[in-house]
Amino acid sequence: MRARTSAALATALLGLVATACTSVGPVPHPPPPGEGAGGAPTTMYGAAEPLTAAFPDPAATTLGVRFTSTLPGVVSAVRFFKGTGNTGTHLGALWDTEGHQLARATFKDETAAGWQQAELDHPVKIQPGVTYLASYLAPAGHYAATQNAFDGGPVVYGSGPLTAVGGGFATGATQAFPGGRQGNSEYFVDVVFTADRATGHLPSPAAPQYWAKWPTTKAWSDQDRLPIGVWMQDPTTPAPNSQQGPDEAHAFRALGVNTLVGLWDWPIDDHAQVKAAEAAGLAVVAGGKACDPAPTGGWPCTTADLPLAAQAARVGAGGLAGYLLADEPDLNAPNGSAQGAGCLPPEKLTAFADSLHRQDPGRPVLVNFGSGVGGGFKGPGCPADFSQYTAPVDIVSVDFYGITDPYSPGPSKGVRSYGRVAARTRMVAPGKPVWVFLETPVQMLAASRTAAGTPAASPAQVRAAAWAALVNGATGLEWFCHSFAAGGAPVVDACLKDPASAGAITSVDEEAQRYAAYWNAPPVAVGVTTEGAPVTATLRTAHGRTALLAVATDAAALPTGGPAKATFTLPGGYTGTLRTEDGRELRAKNGKFTDTFTAYQPHVYTLDARLG
Repeated sequence: MRARTSAALATALLGLVATACTSVGPVPHPPPPGEGAGGAPTTMYGAAEPLTAAFPDPAATTLGVRFTSTLPGVVSAVRFFKGTGNTGTHLGALWDTEGHQLARATFKDETAAGWQQAELDHPVKIQPGVTYLASYLAPAGHYAATQNAFDGGPVVYGSGPLTAVGGGFATGATQAFPGGRQGNSEYFVDVVFTADRATGHLPSPAAPQYWAKWPTTKAWSDQDRLPIGVWMQDPTTPAPNSQQGPDEAHAFRALGVNTLVGLWDWPIDDHAQVKAAEAAGLAVVAGGKACDPAPTGGWPCTTADLPLAAQAARVGAGGLAGYLLADEPDLNAPNGSAQGAGCLPPEKLTAFADSLHRQDPGRPVLVNFGSGVGGGFKGPGCPADFSQYTAPVDIVSVDFYGITDPYSPGPSKGVRSYGRVAARTRMVAPGKPVWVFLETPVQMLAASRTAAGTPAASPAQVRAAAWAALVNGATGLEWFCHSFAAGGAPVVDACLKDPASAGAITSVDEEAQRYAAYWNAPPVAVGVTTEGAPVTATLRTAHGRTALLAVATDAAALPTGGPAKATFTLPGGYTGTLRTEDGRELRAKNGKFTDTFTAYQPHVYTLDARLG
């Protein structure tokens, strides 16, 4: 994610579409993914829409989805997305992987298009970690499809207990077991699932005590502290104005940043950067030269030959908390020269990480990933299981600029993409810290590769993106401060020079730290149905208090967000008072309460009783 050519900025989540809202009227949406447990129904796809609503195939076909759950519970209904020409009587079914039909359904009272739902003839108990299949018969074809969606493994639309792990089909006019595979396609078949109990629906984040294993990161063991970084800066550069401090290290510290991720030309050349960062109270995760590709796109990394530990000792390095090993090895384009060339072999990344660990076992290793780990994009040479990338890494960082990236399909963009990326990364990096990059209002402002009229990210969108990432499993944030000016070189410290960006960073960082104890706590699923914009939510308990944290996002039909009315279902049928961050009191009865959101607004509801 070093400043680079236009090709390297492309980190599109190809084959994926974002959770979308097909109606902005009074009809409640199906529960969005990532929000449902303890008596609240949940789905995999929520209101998401396919890239192709009606594939041009008129043949009668049974379409299916393979899925797993992280929680035990009951499947009560089957869903599918209907496009133009997908007519006739639709039949649904639930199967085990051996082809035994577990239950069936007939769809009735369908609408002309969009999501359809039918109750199974009896509910089916499912177990965590076991693969099941749901299907429906499209007698006239013209089914929804997104080709190659599963090339990168499971498709994740939110942080809920259900995960789609593959598609399937069978030809013929009668419903059949969908055991066929074609191009890793996704057919937008879904189920309605209710978990048996309220419990964690995501792999728990690394506990704050995780950091105690390294002397350099013991300070990060504070549950009330969240790592907040900025990408690839030189802290010795004079601050843009004297009010920001003597240098950019102090300027970033004033914005709430506490970590520098990457330093220009370090460790090959040192310009007192580590000492400058330390003087400003900033930790440093650096070593960008350790694994940098040649312009040809090869990987002539010399990690094993770089005496990084000795280099760190030479400069004092009191502020050197860890090492940055590589940038976007899942795209093989860390410097923008090899976009689309495929993935760095995971065994090679493992060897590099092992080398650093041997040279200096006293510091963690960070790798920043792109759309492979964060979105399932799979180029040549990518591993079937992206957890092979995260396994040897101590800190898992991920970037996808879902608001302004000009190379992503429109349906996959938006604030909502930040929640999806955080959730997927958490799933492929269980037990590891997950840091998510955020874009700033100045990042794509006047960029030559931004479509004419495309607005920059607004401060409200940036704030909501941070909330969406944290709600869905991020335990750290990072800022991409560069901007890509039209016709000129990138400005690497642009966010310090742009008042809107500096203000957004300051407010987001302060708010993230205010609720850090919750973000560091294990998540528990909560049910939510919405009218208007989608809302994503989580339940966390910290310091003996339980809070529901939620944020309104956006959808294909609401690309700049909009108001939302959300009804939440809490586990255990909680009845009692909830106090909001803006001083209001709400009442939950039998586990349910309702509240409203303005566009991109977050809310925090503190319960009188501890749950979860």
